[in-house]
Amino acid sequence: MQVSKVSSDLSDPGAAGWSGVTAESVALAPMPIDAQPTEYVRTKWSALSYGNVAEAKVAAAHDGATAWVRLEWADSDQPNTEFPDCAAVYFPAGGDAPAATIGSEAATVNLWFWRSDEESGRHLTGNGPGVFRPQDGAVSAAASLDGGRWAVVLAHPVAELRDGGRLGVAVWDGSNEERAGIGAATTEWVSLSIDS
Repeated sequence: MQVSKVSSDLSDPGAAGWSGVTAESVALAPMPIDAQPTEYVRTKWSALSYGNVAEAKVAAAHDGATAWVRLEWADSDQPNTEFPDCAAVYFPAGGDAPAATIGSEAATVNLWFWRSDEESGRHLTGNGPGVFRPQDGAVSAAASLDGGRWAVVLAHPVAELRDGGRLGVAVWDGSNEERAGIGAATTEWVSLSIDS
């Protein structure tokens, strides 16, 4: 995936500058049930459908200091109840972290995380499905829901994107009670080519 260098602020998912940044469709699949961190979750969800979002469009850009990643996907037509819609992009933080499980106990990833019921993003580490911890550094987030499609922009200093060199995507459908390790994620890393 090409990460374009731009001169304008792309914090808004509707910013005109996004029209000049190429978006790619990225396939998503349910996070593996056998990798879930507790027996309760593995048992409860083994016969239930989850990971309902099968595809997201992803675009990325930077201005030399800040990186922006824009995600877009079709929202469920069912209303959310207890759980919000969520999304994240994540990057390997060293080691051979698996993309499909958002890291592992032995290999950490850095996450830029968004929840539809919060005004800002979260900066987290991931060590497997639902095993997320806060870390230093703010992540900015902005979102819009239009015509049944979410568009979300996550922003953070470009260094983390450069260091990771690859990107994963995860989406949680709140109307299906998806949360923690129950959601959809990329099964393989998306390689990044970052304009200098």
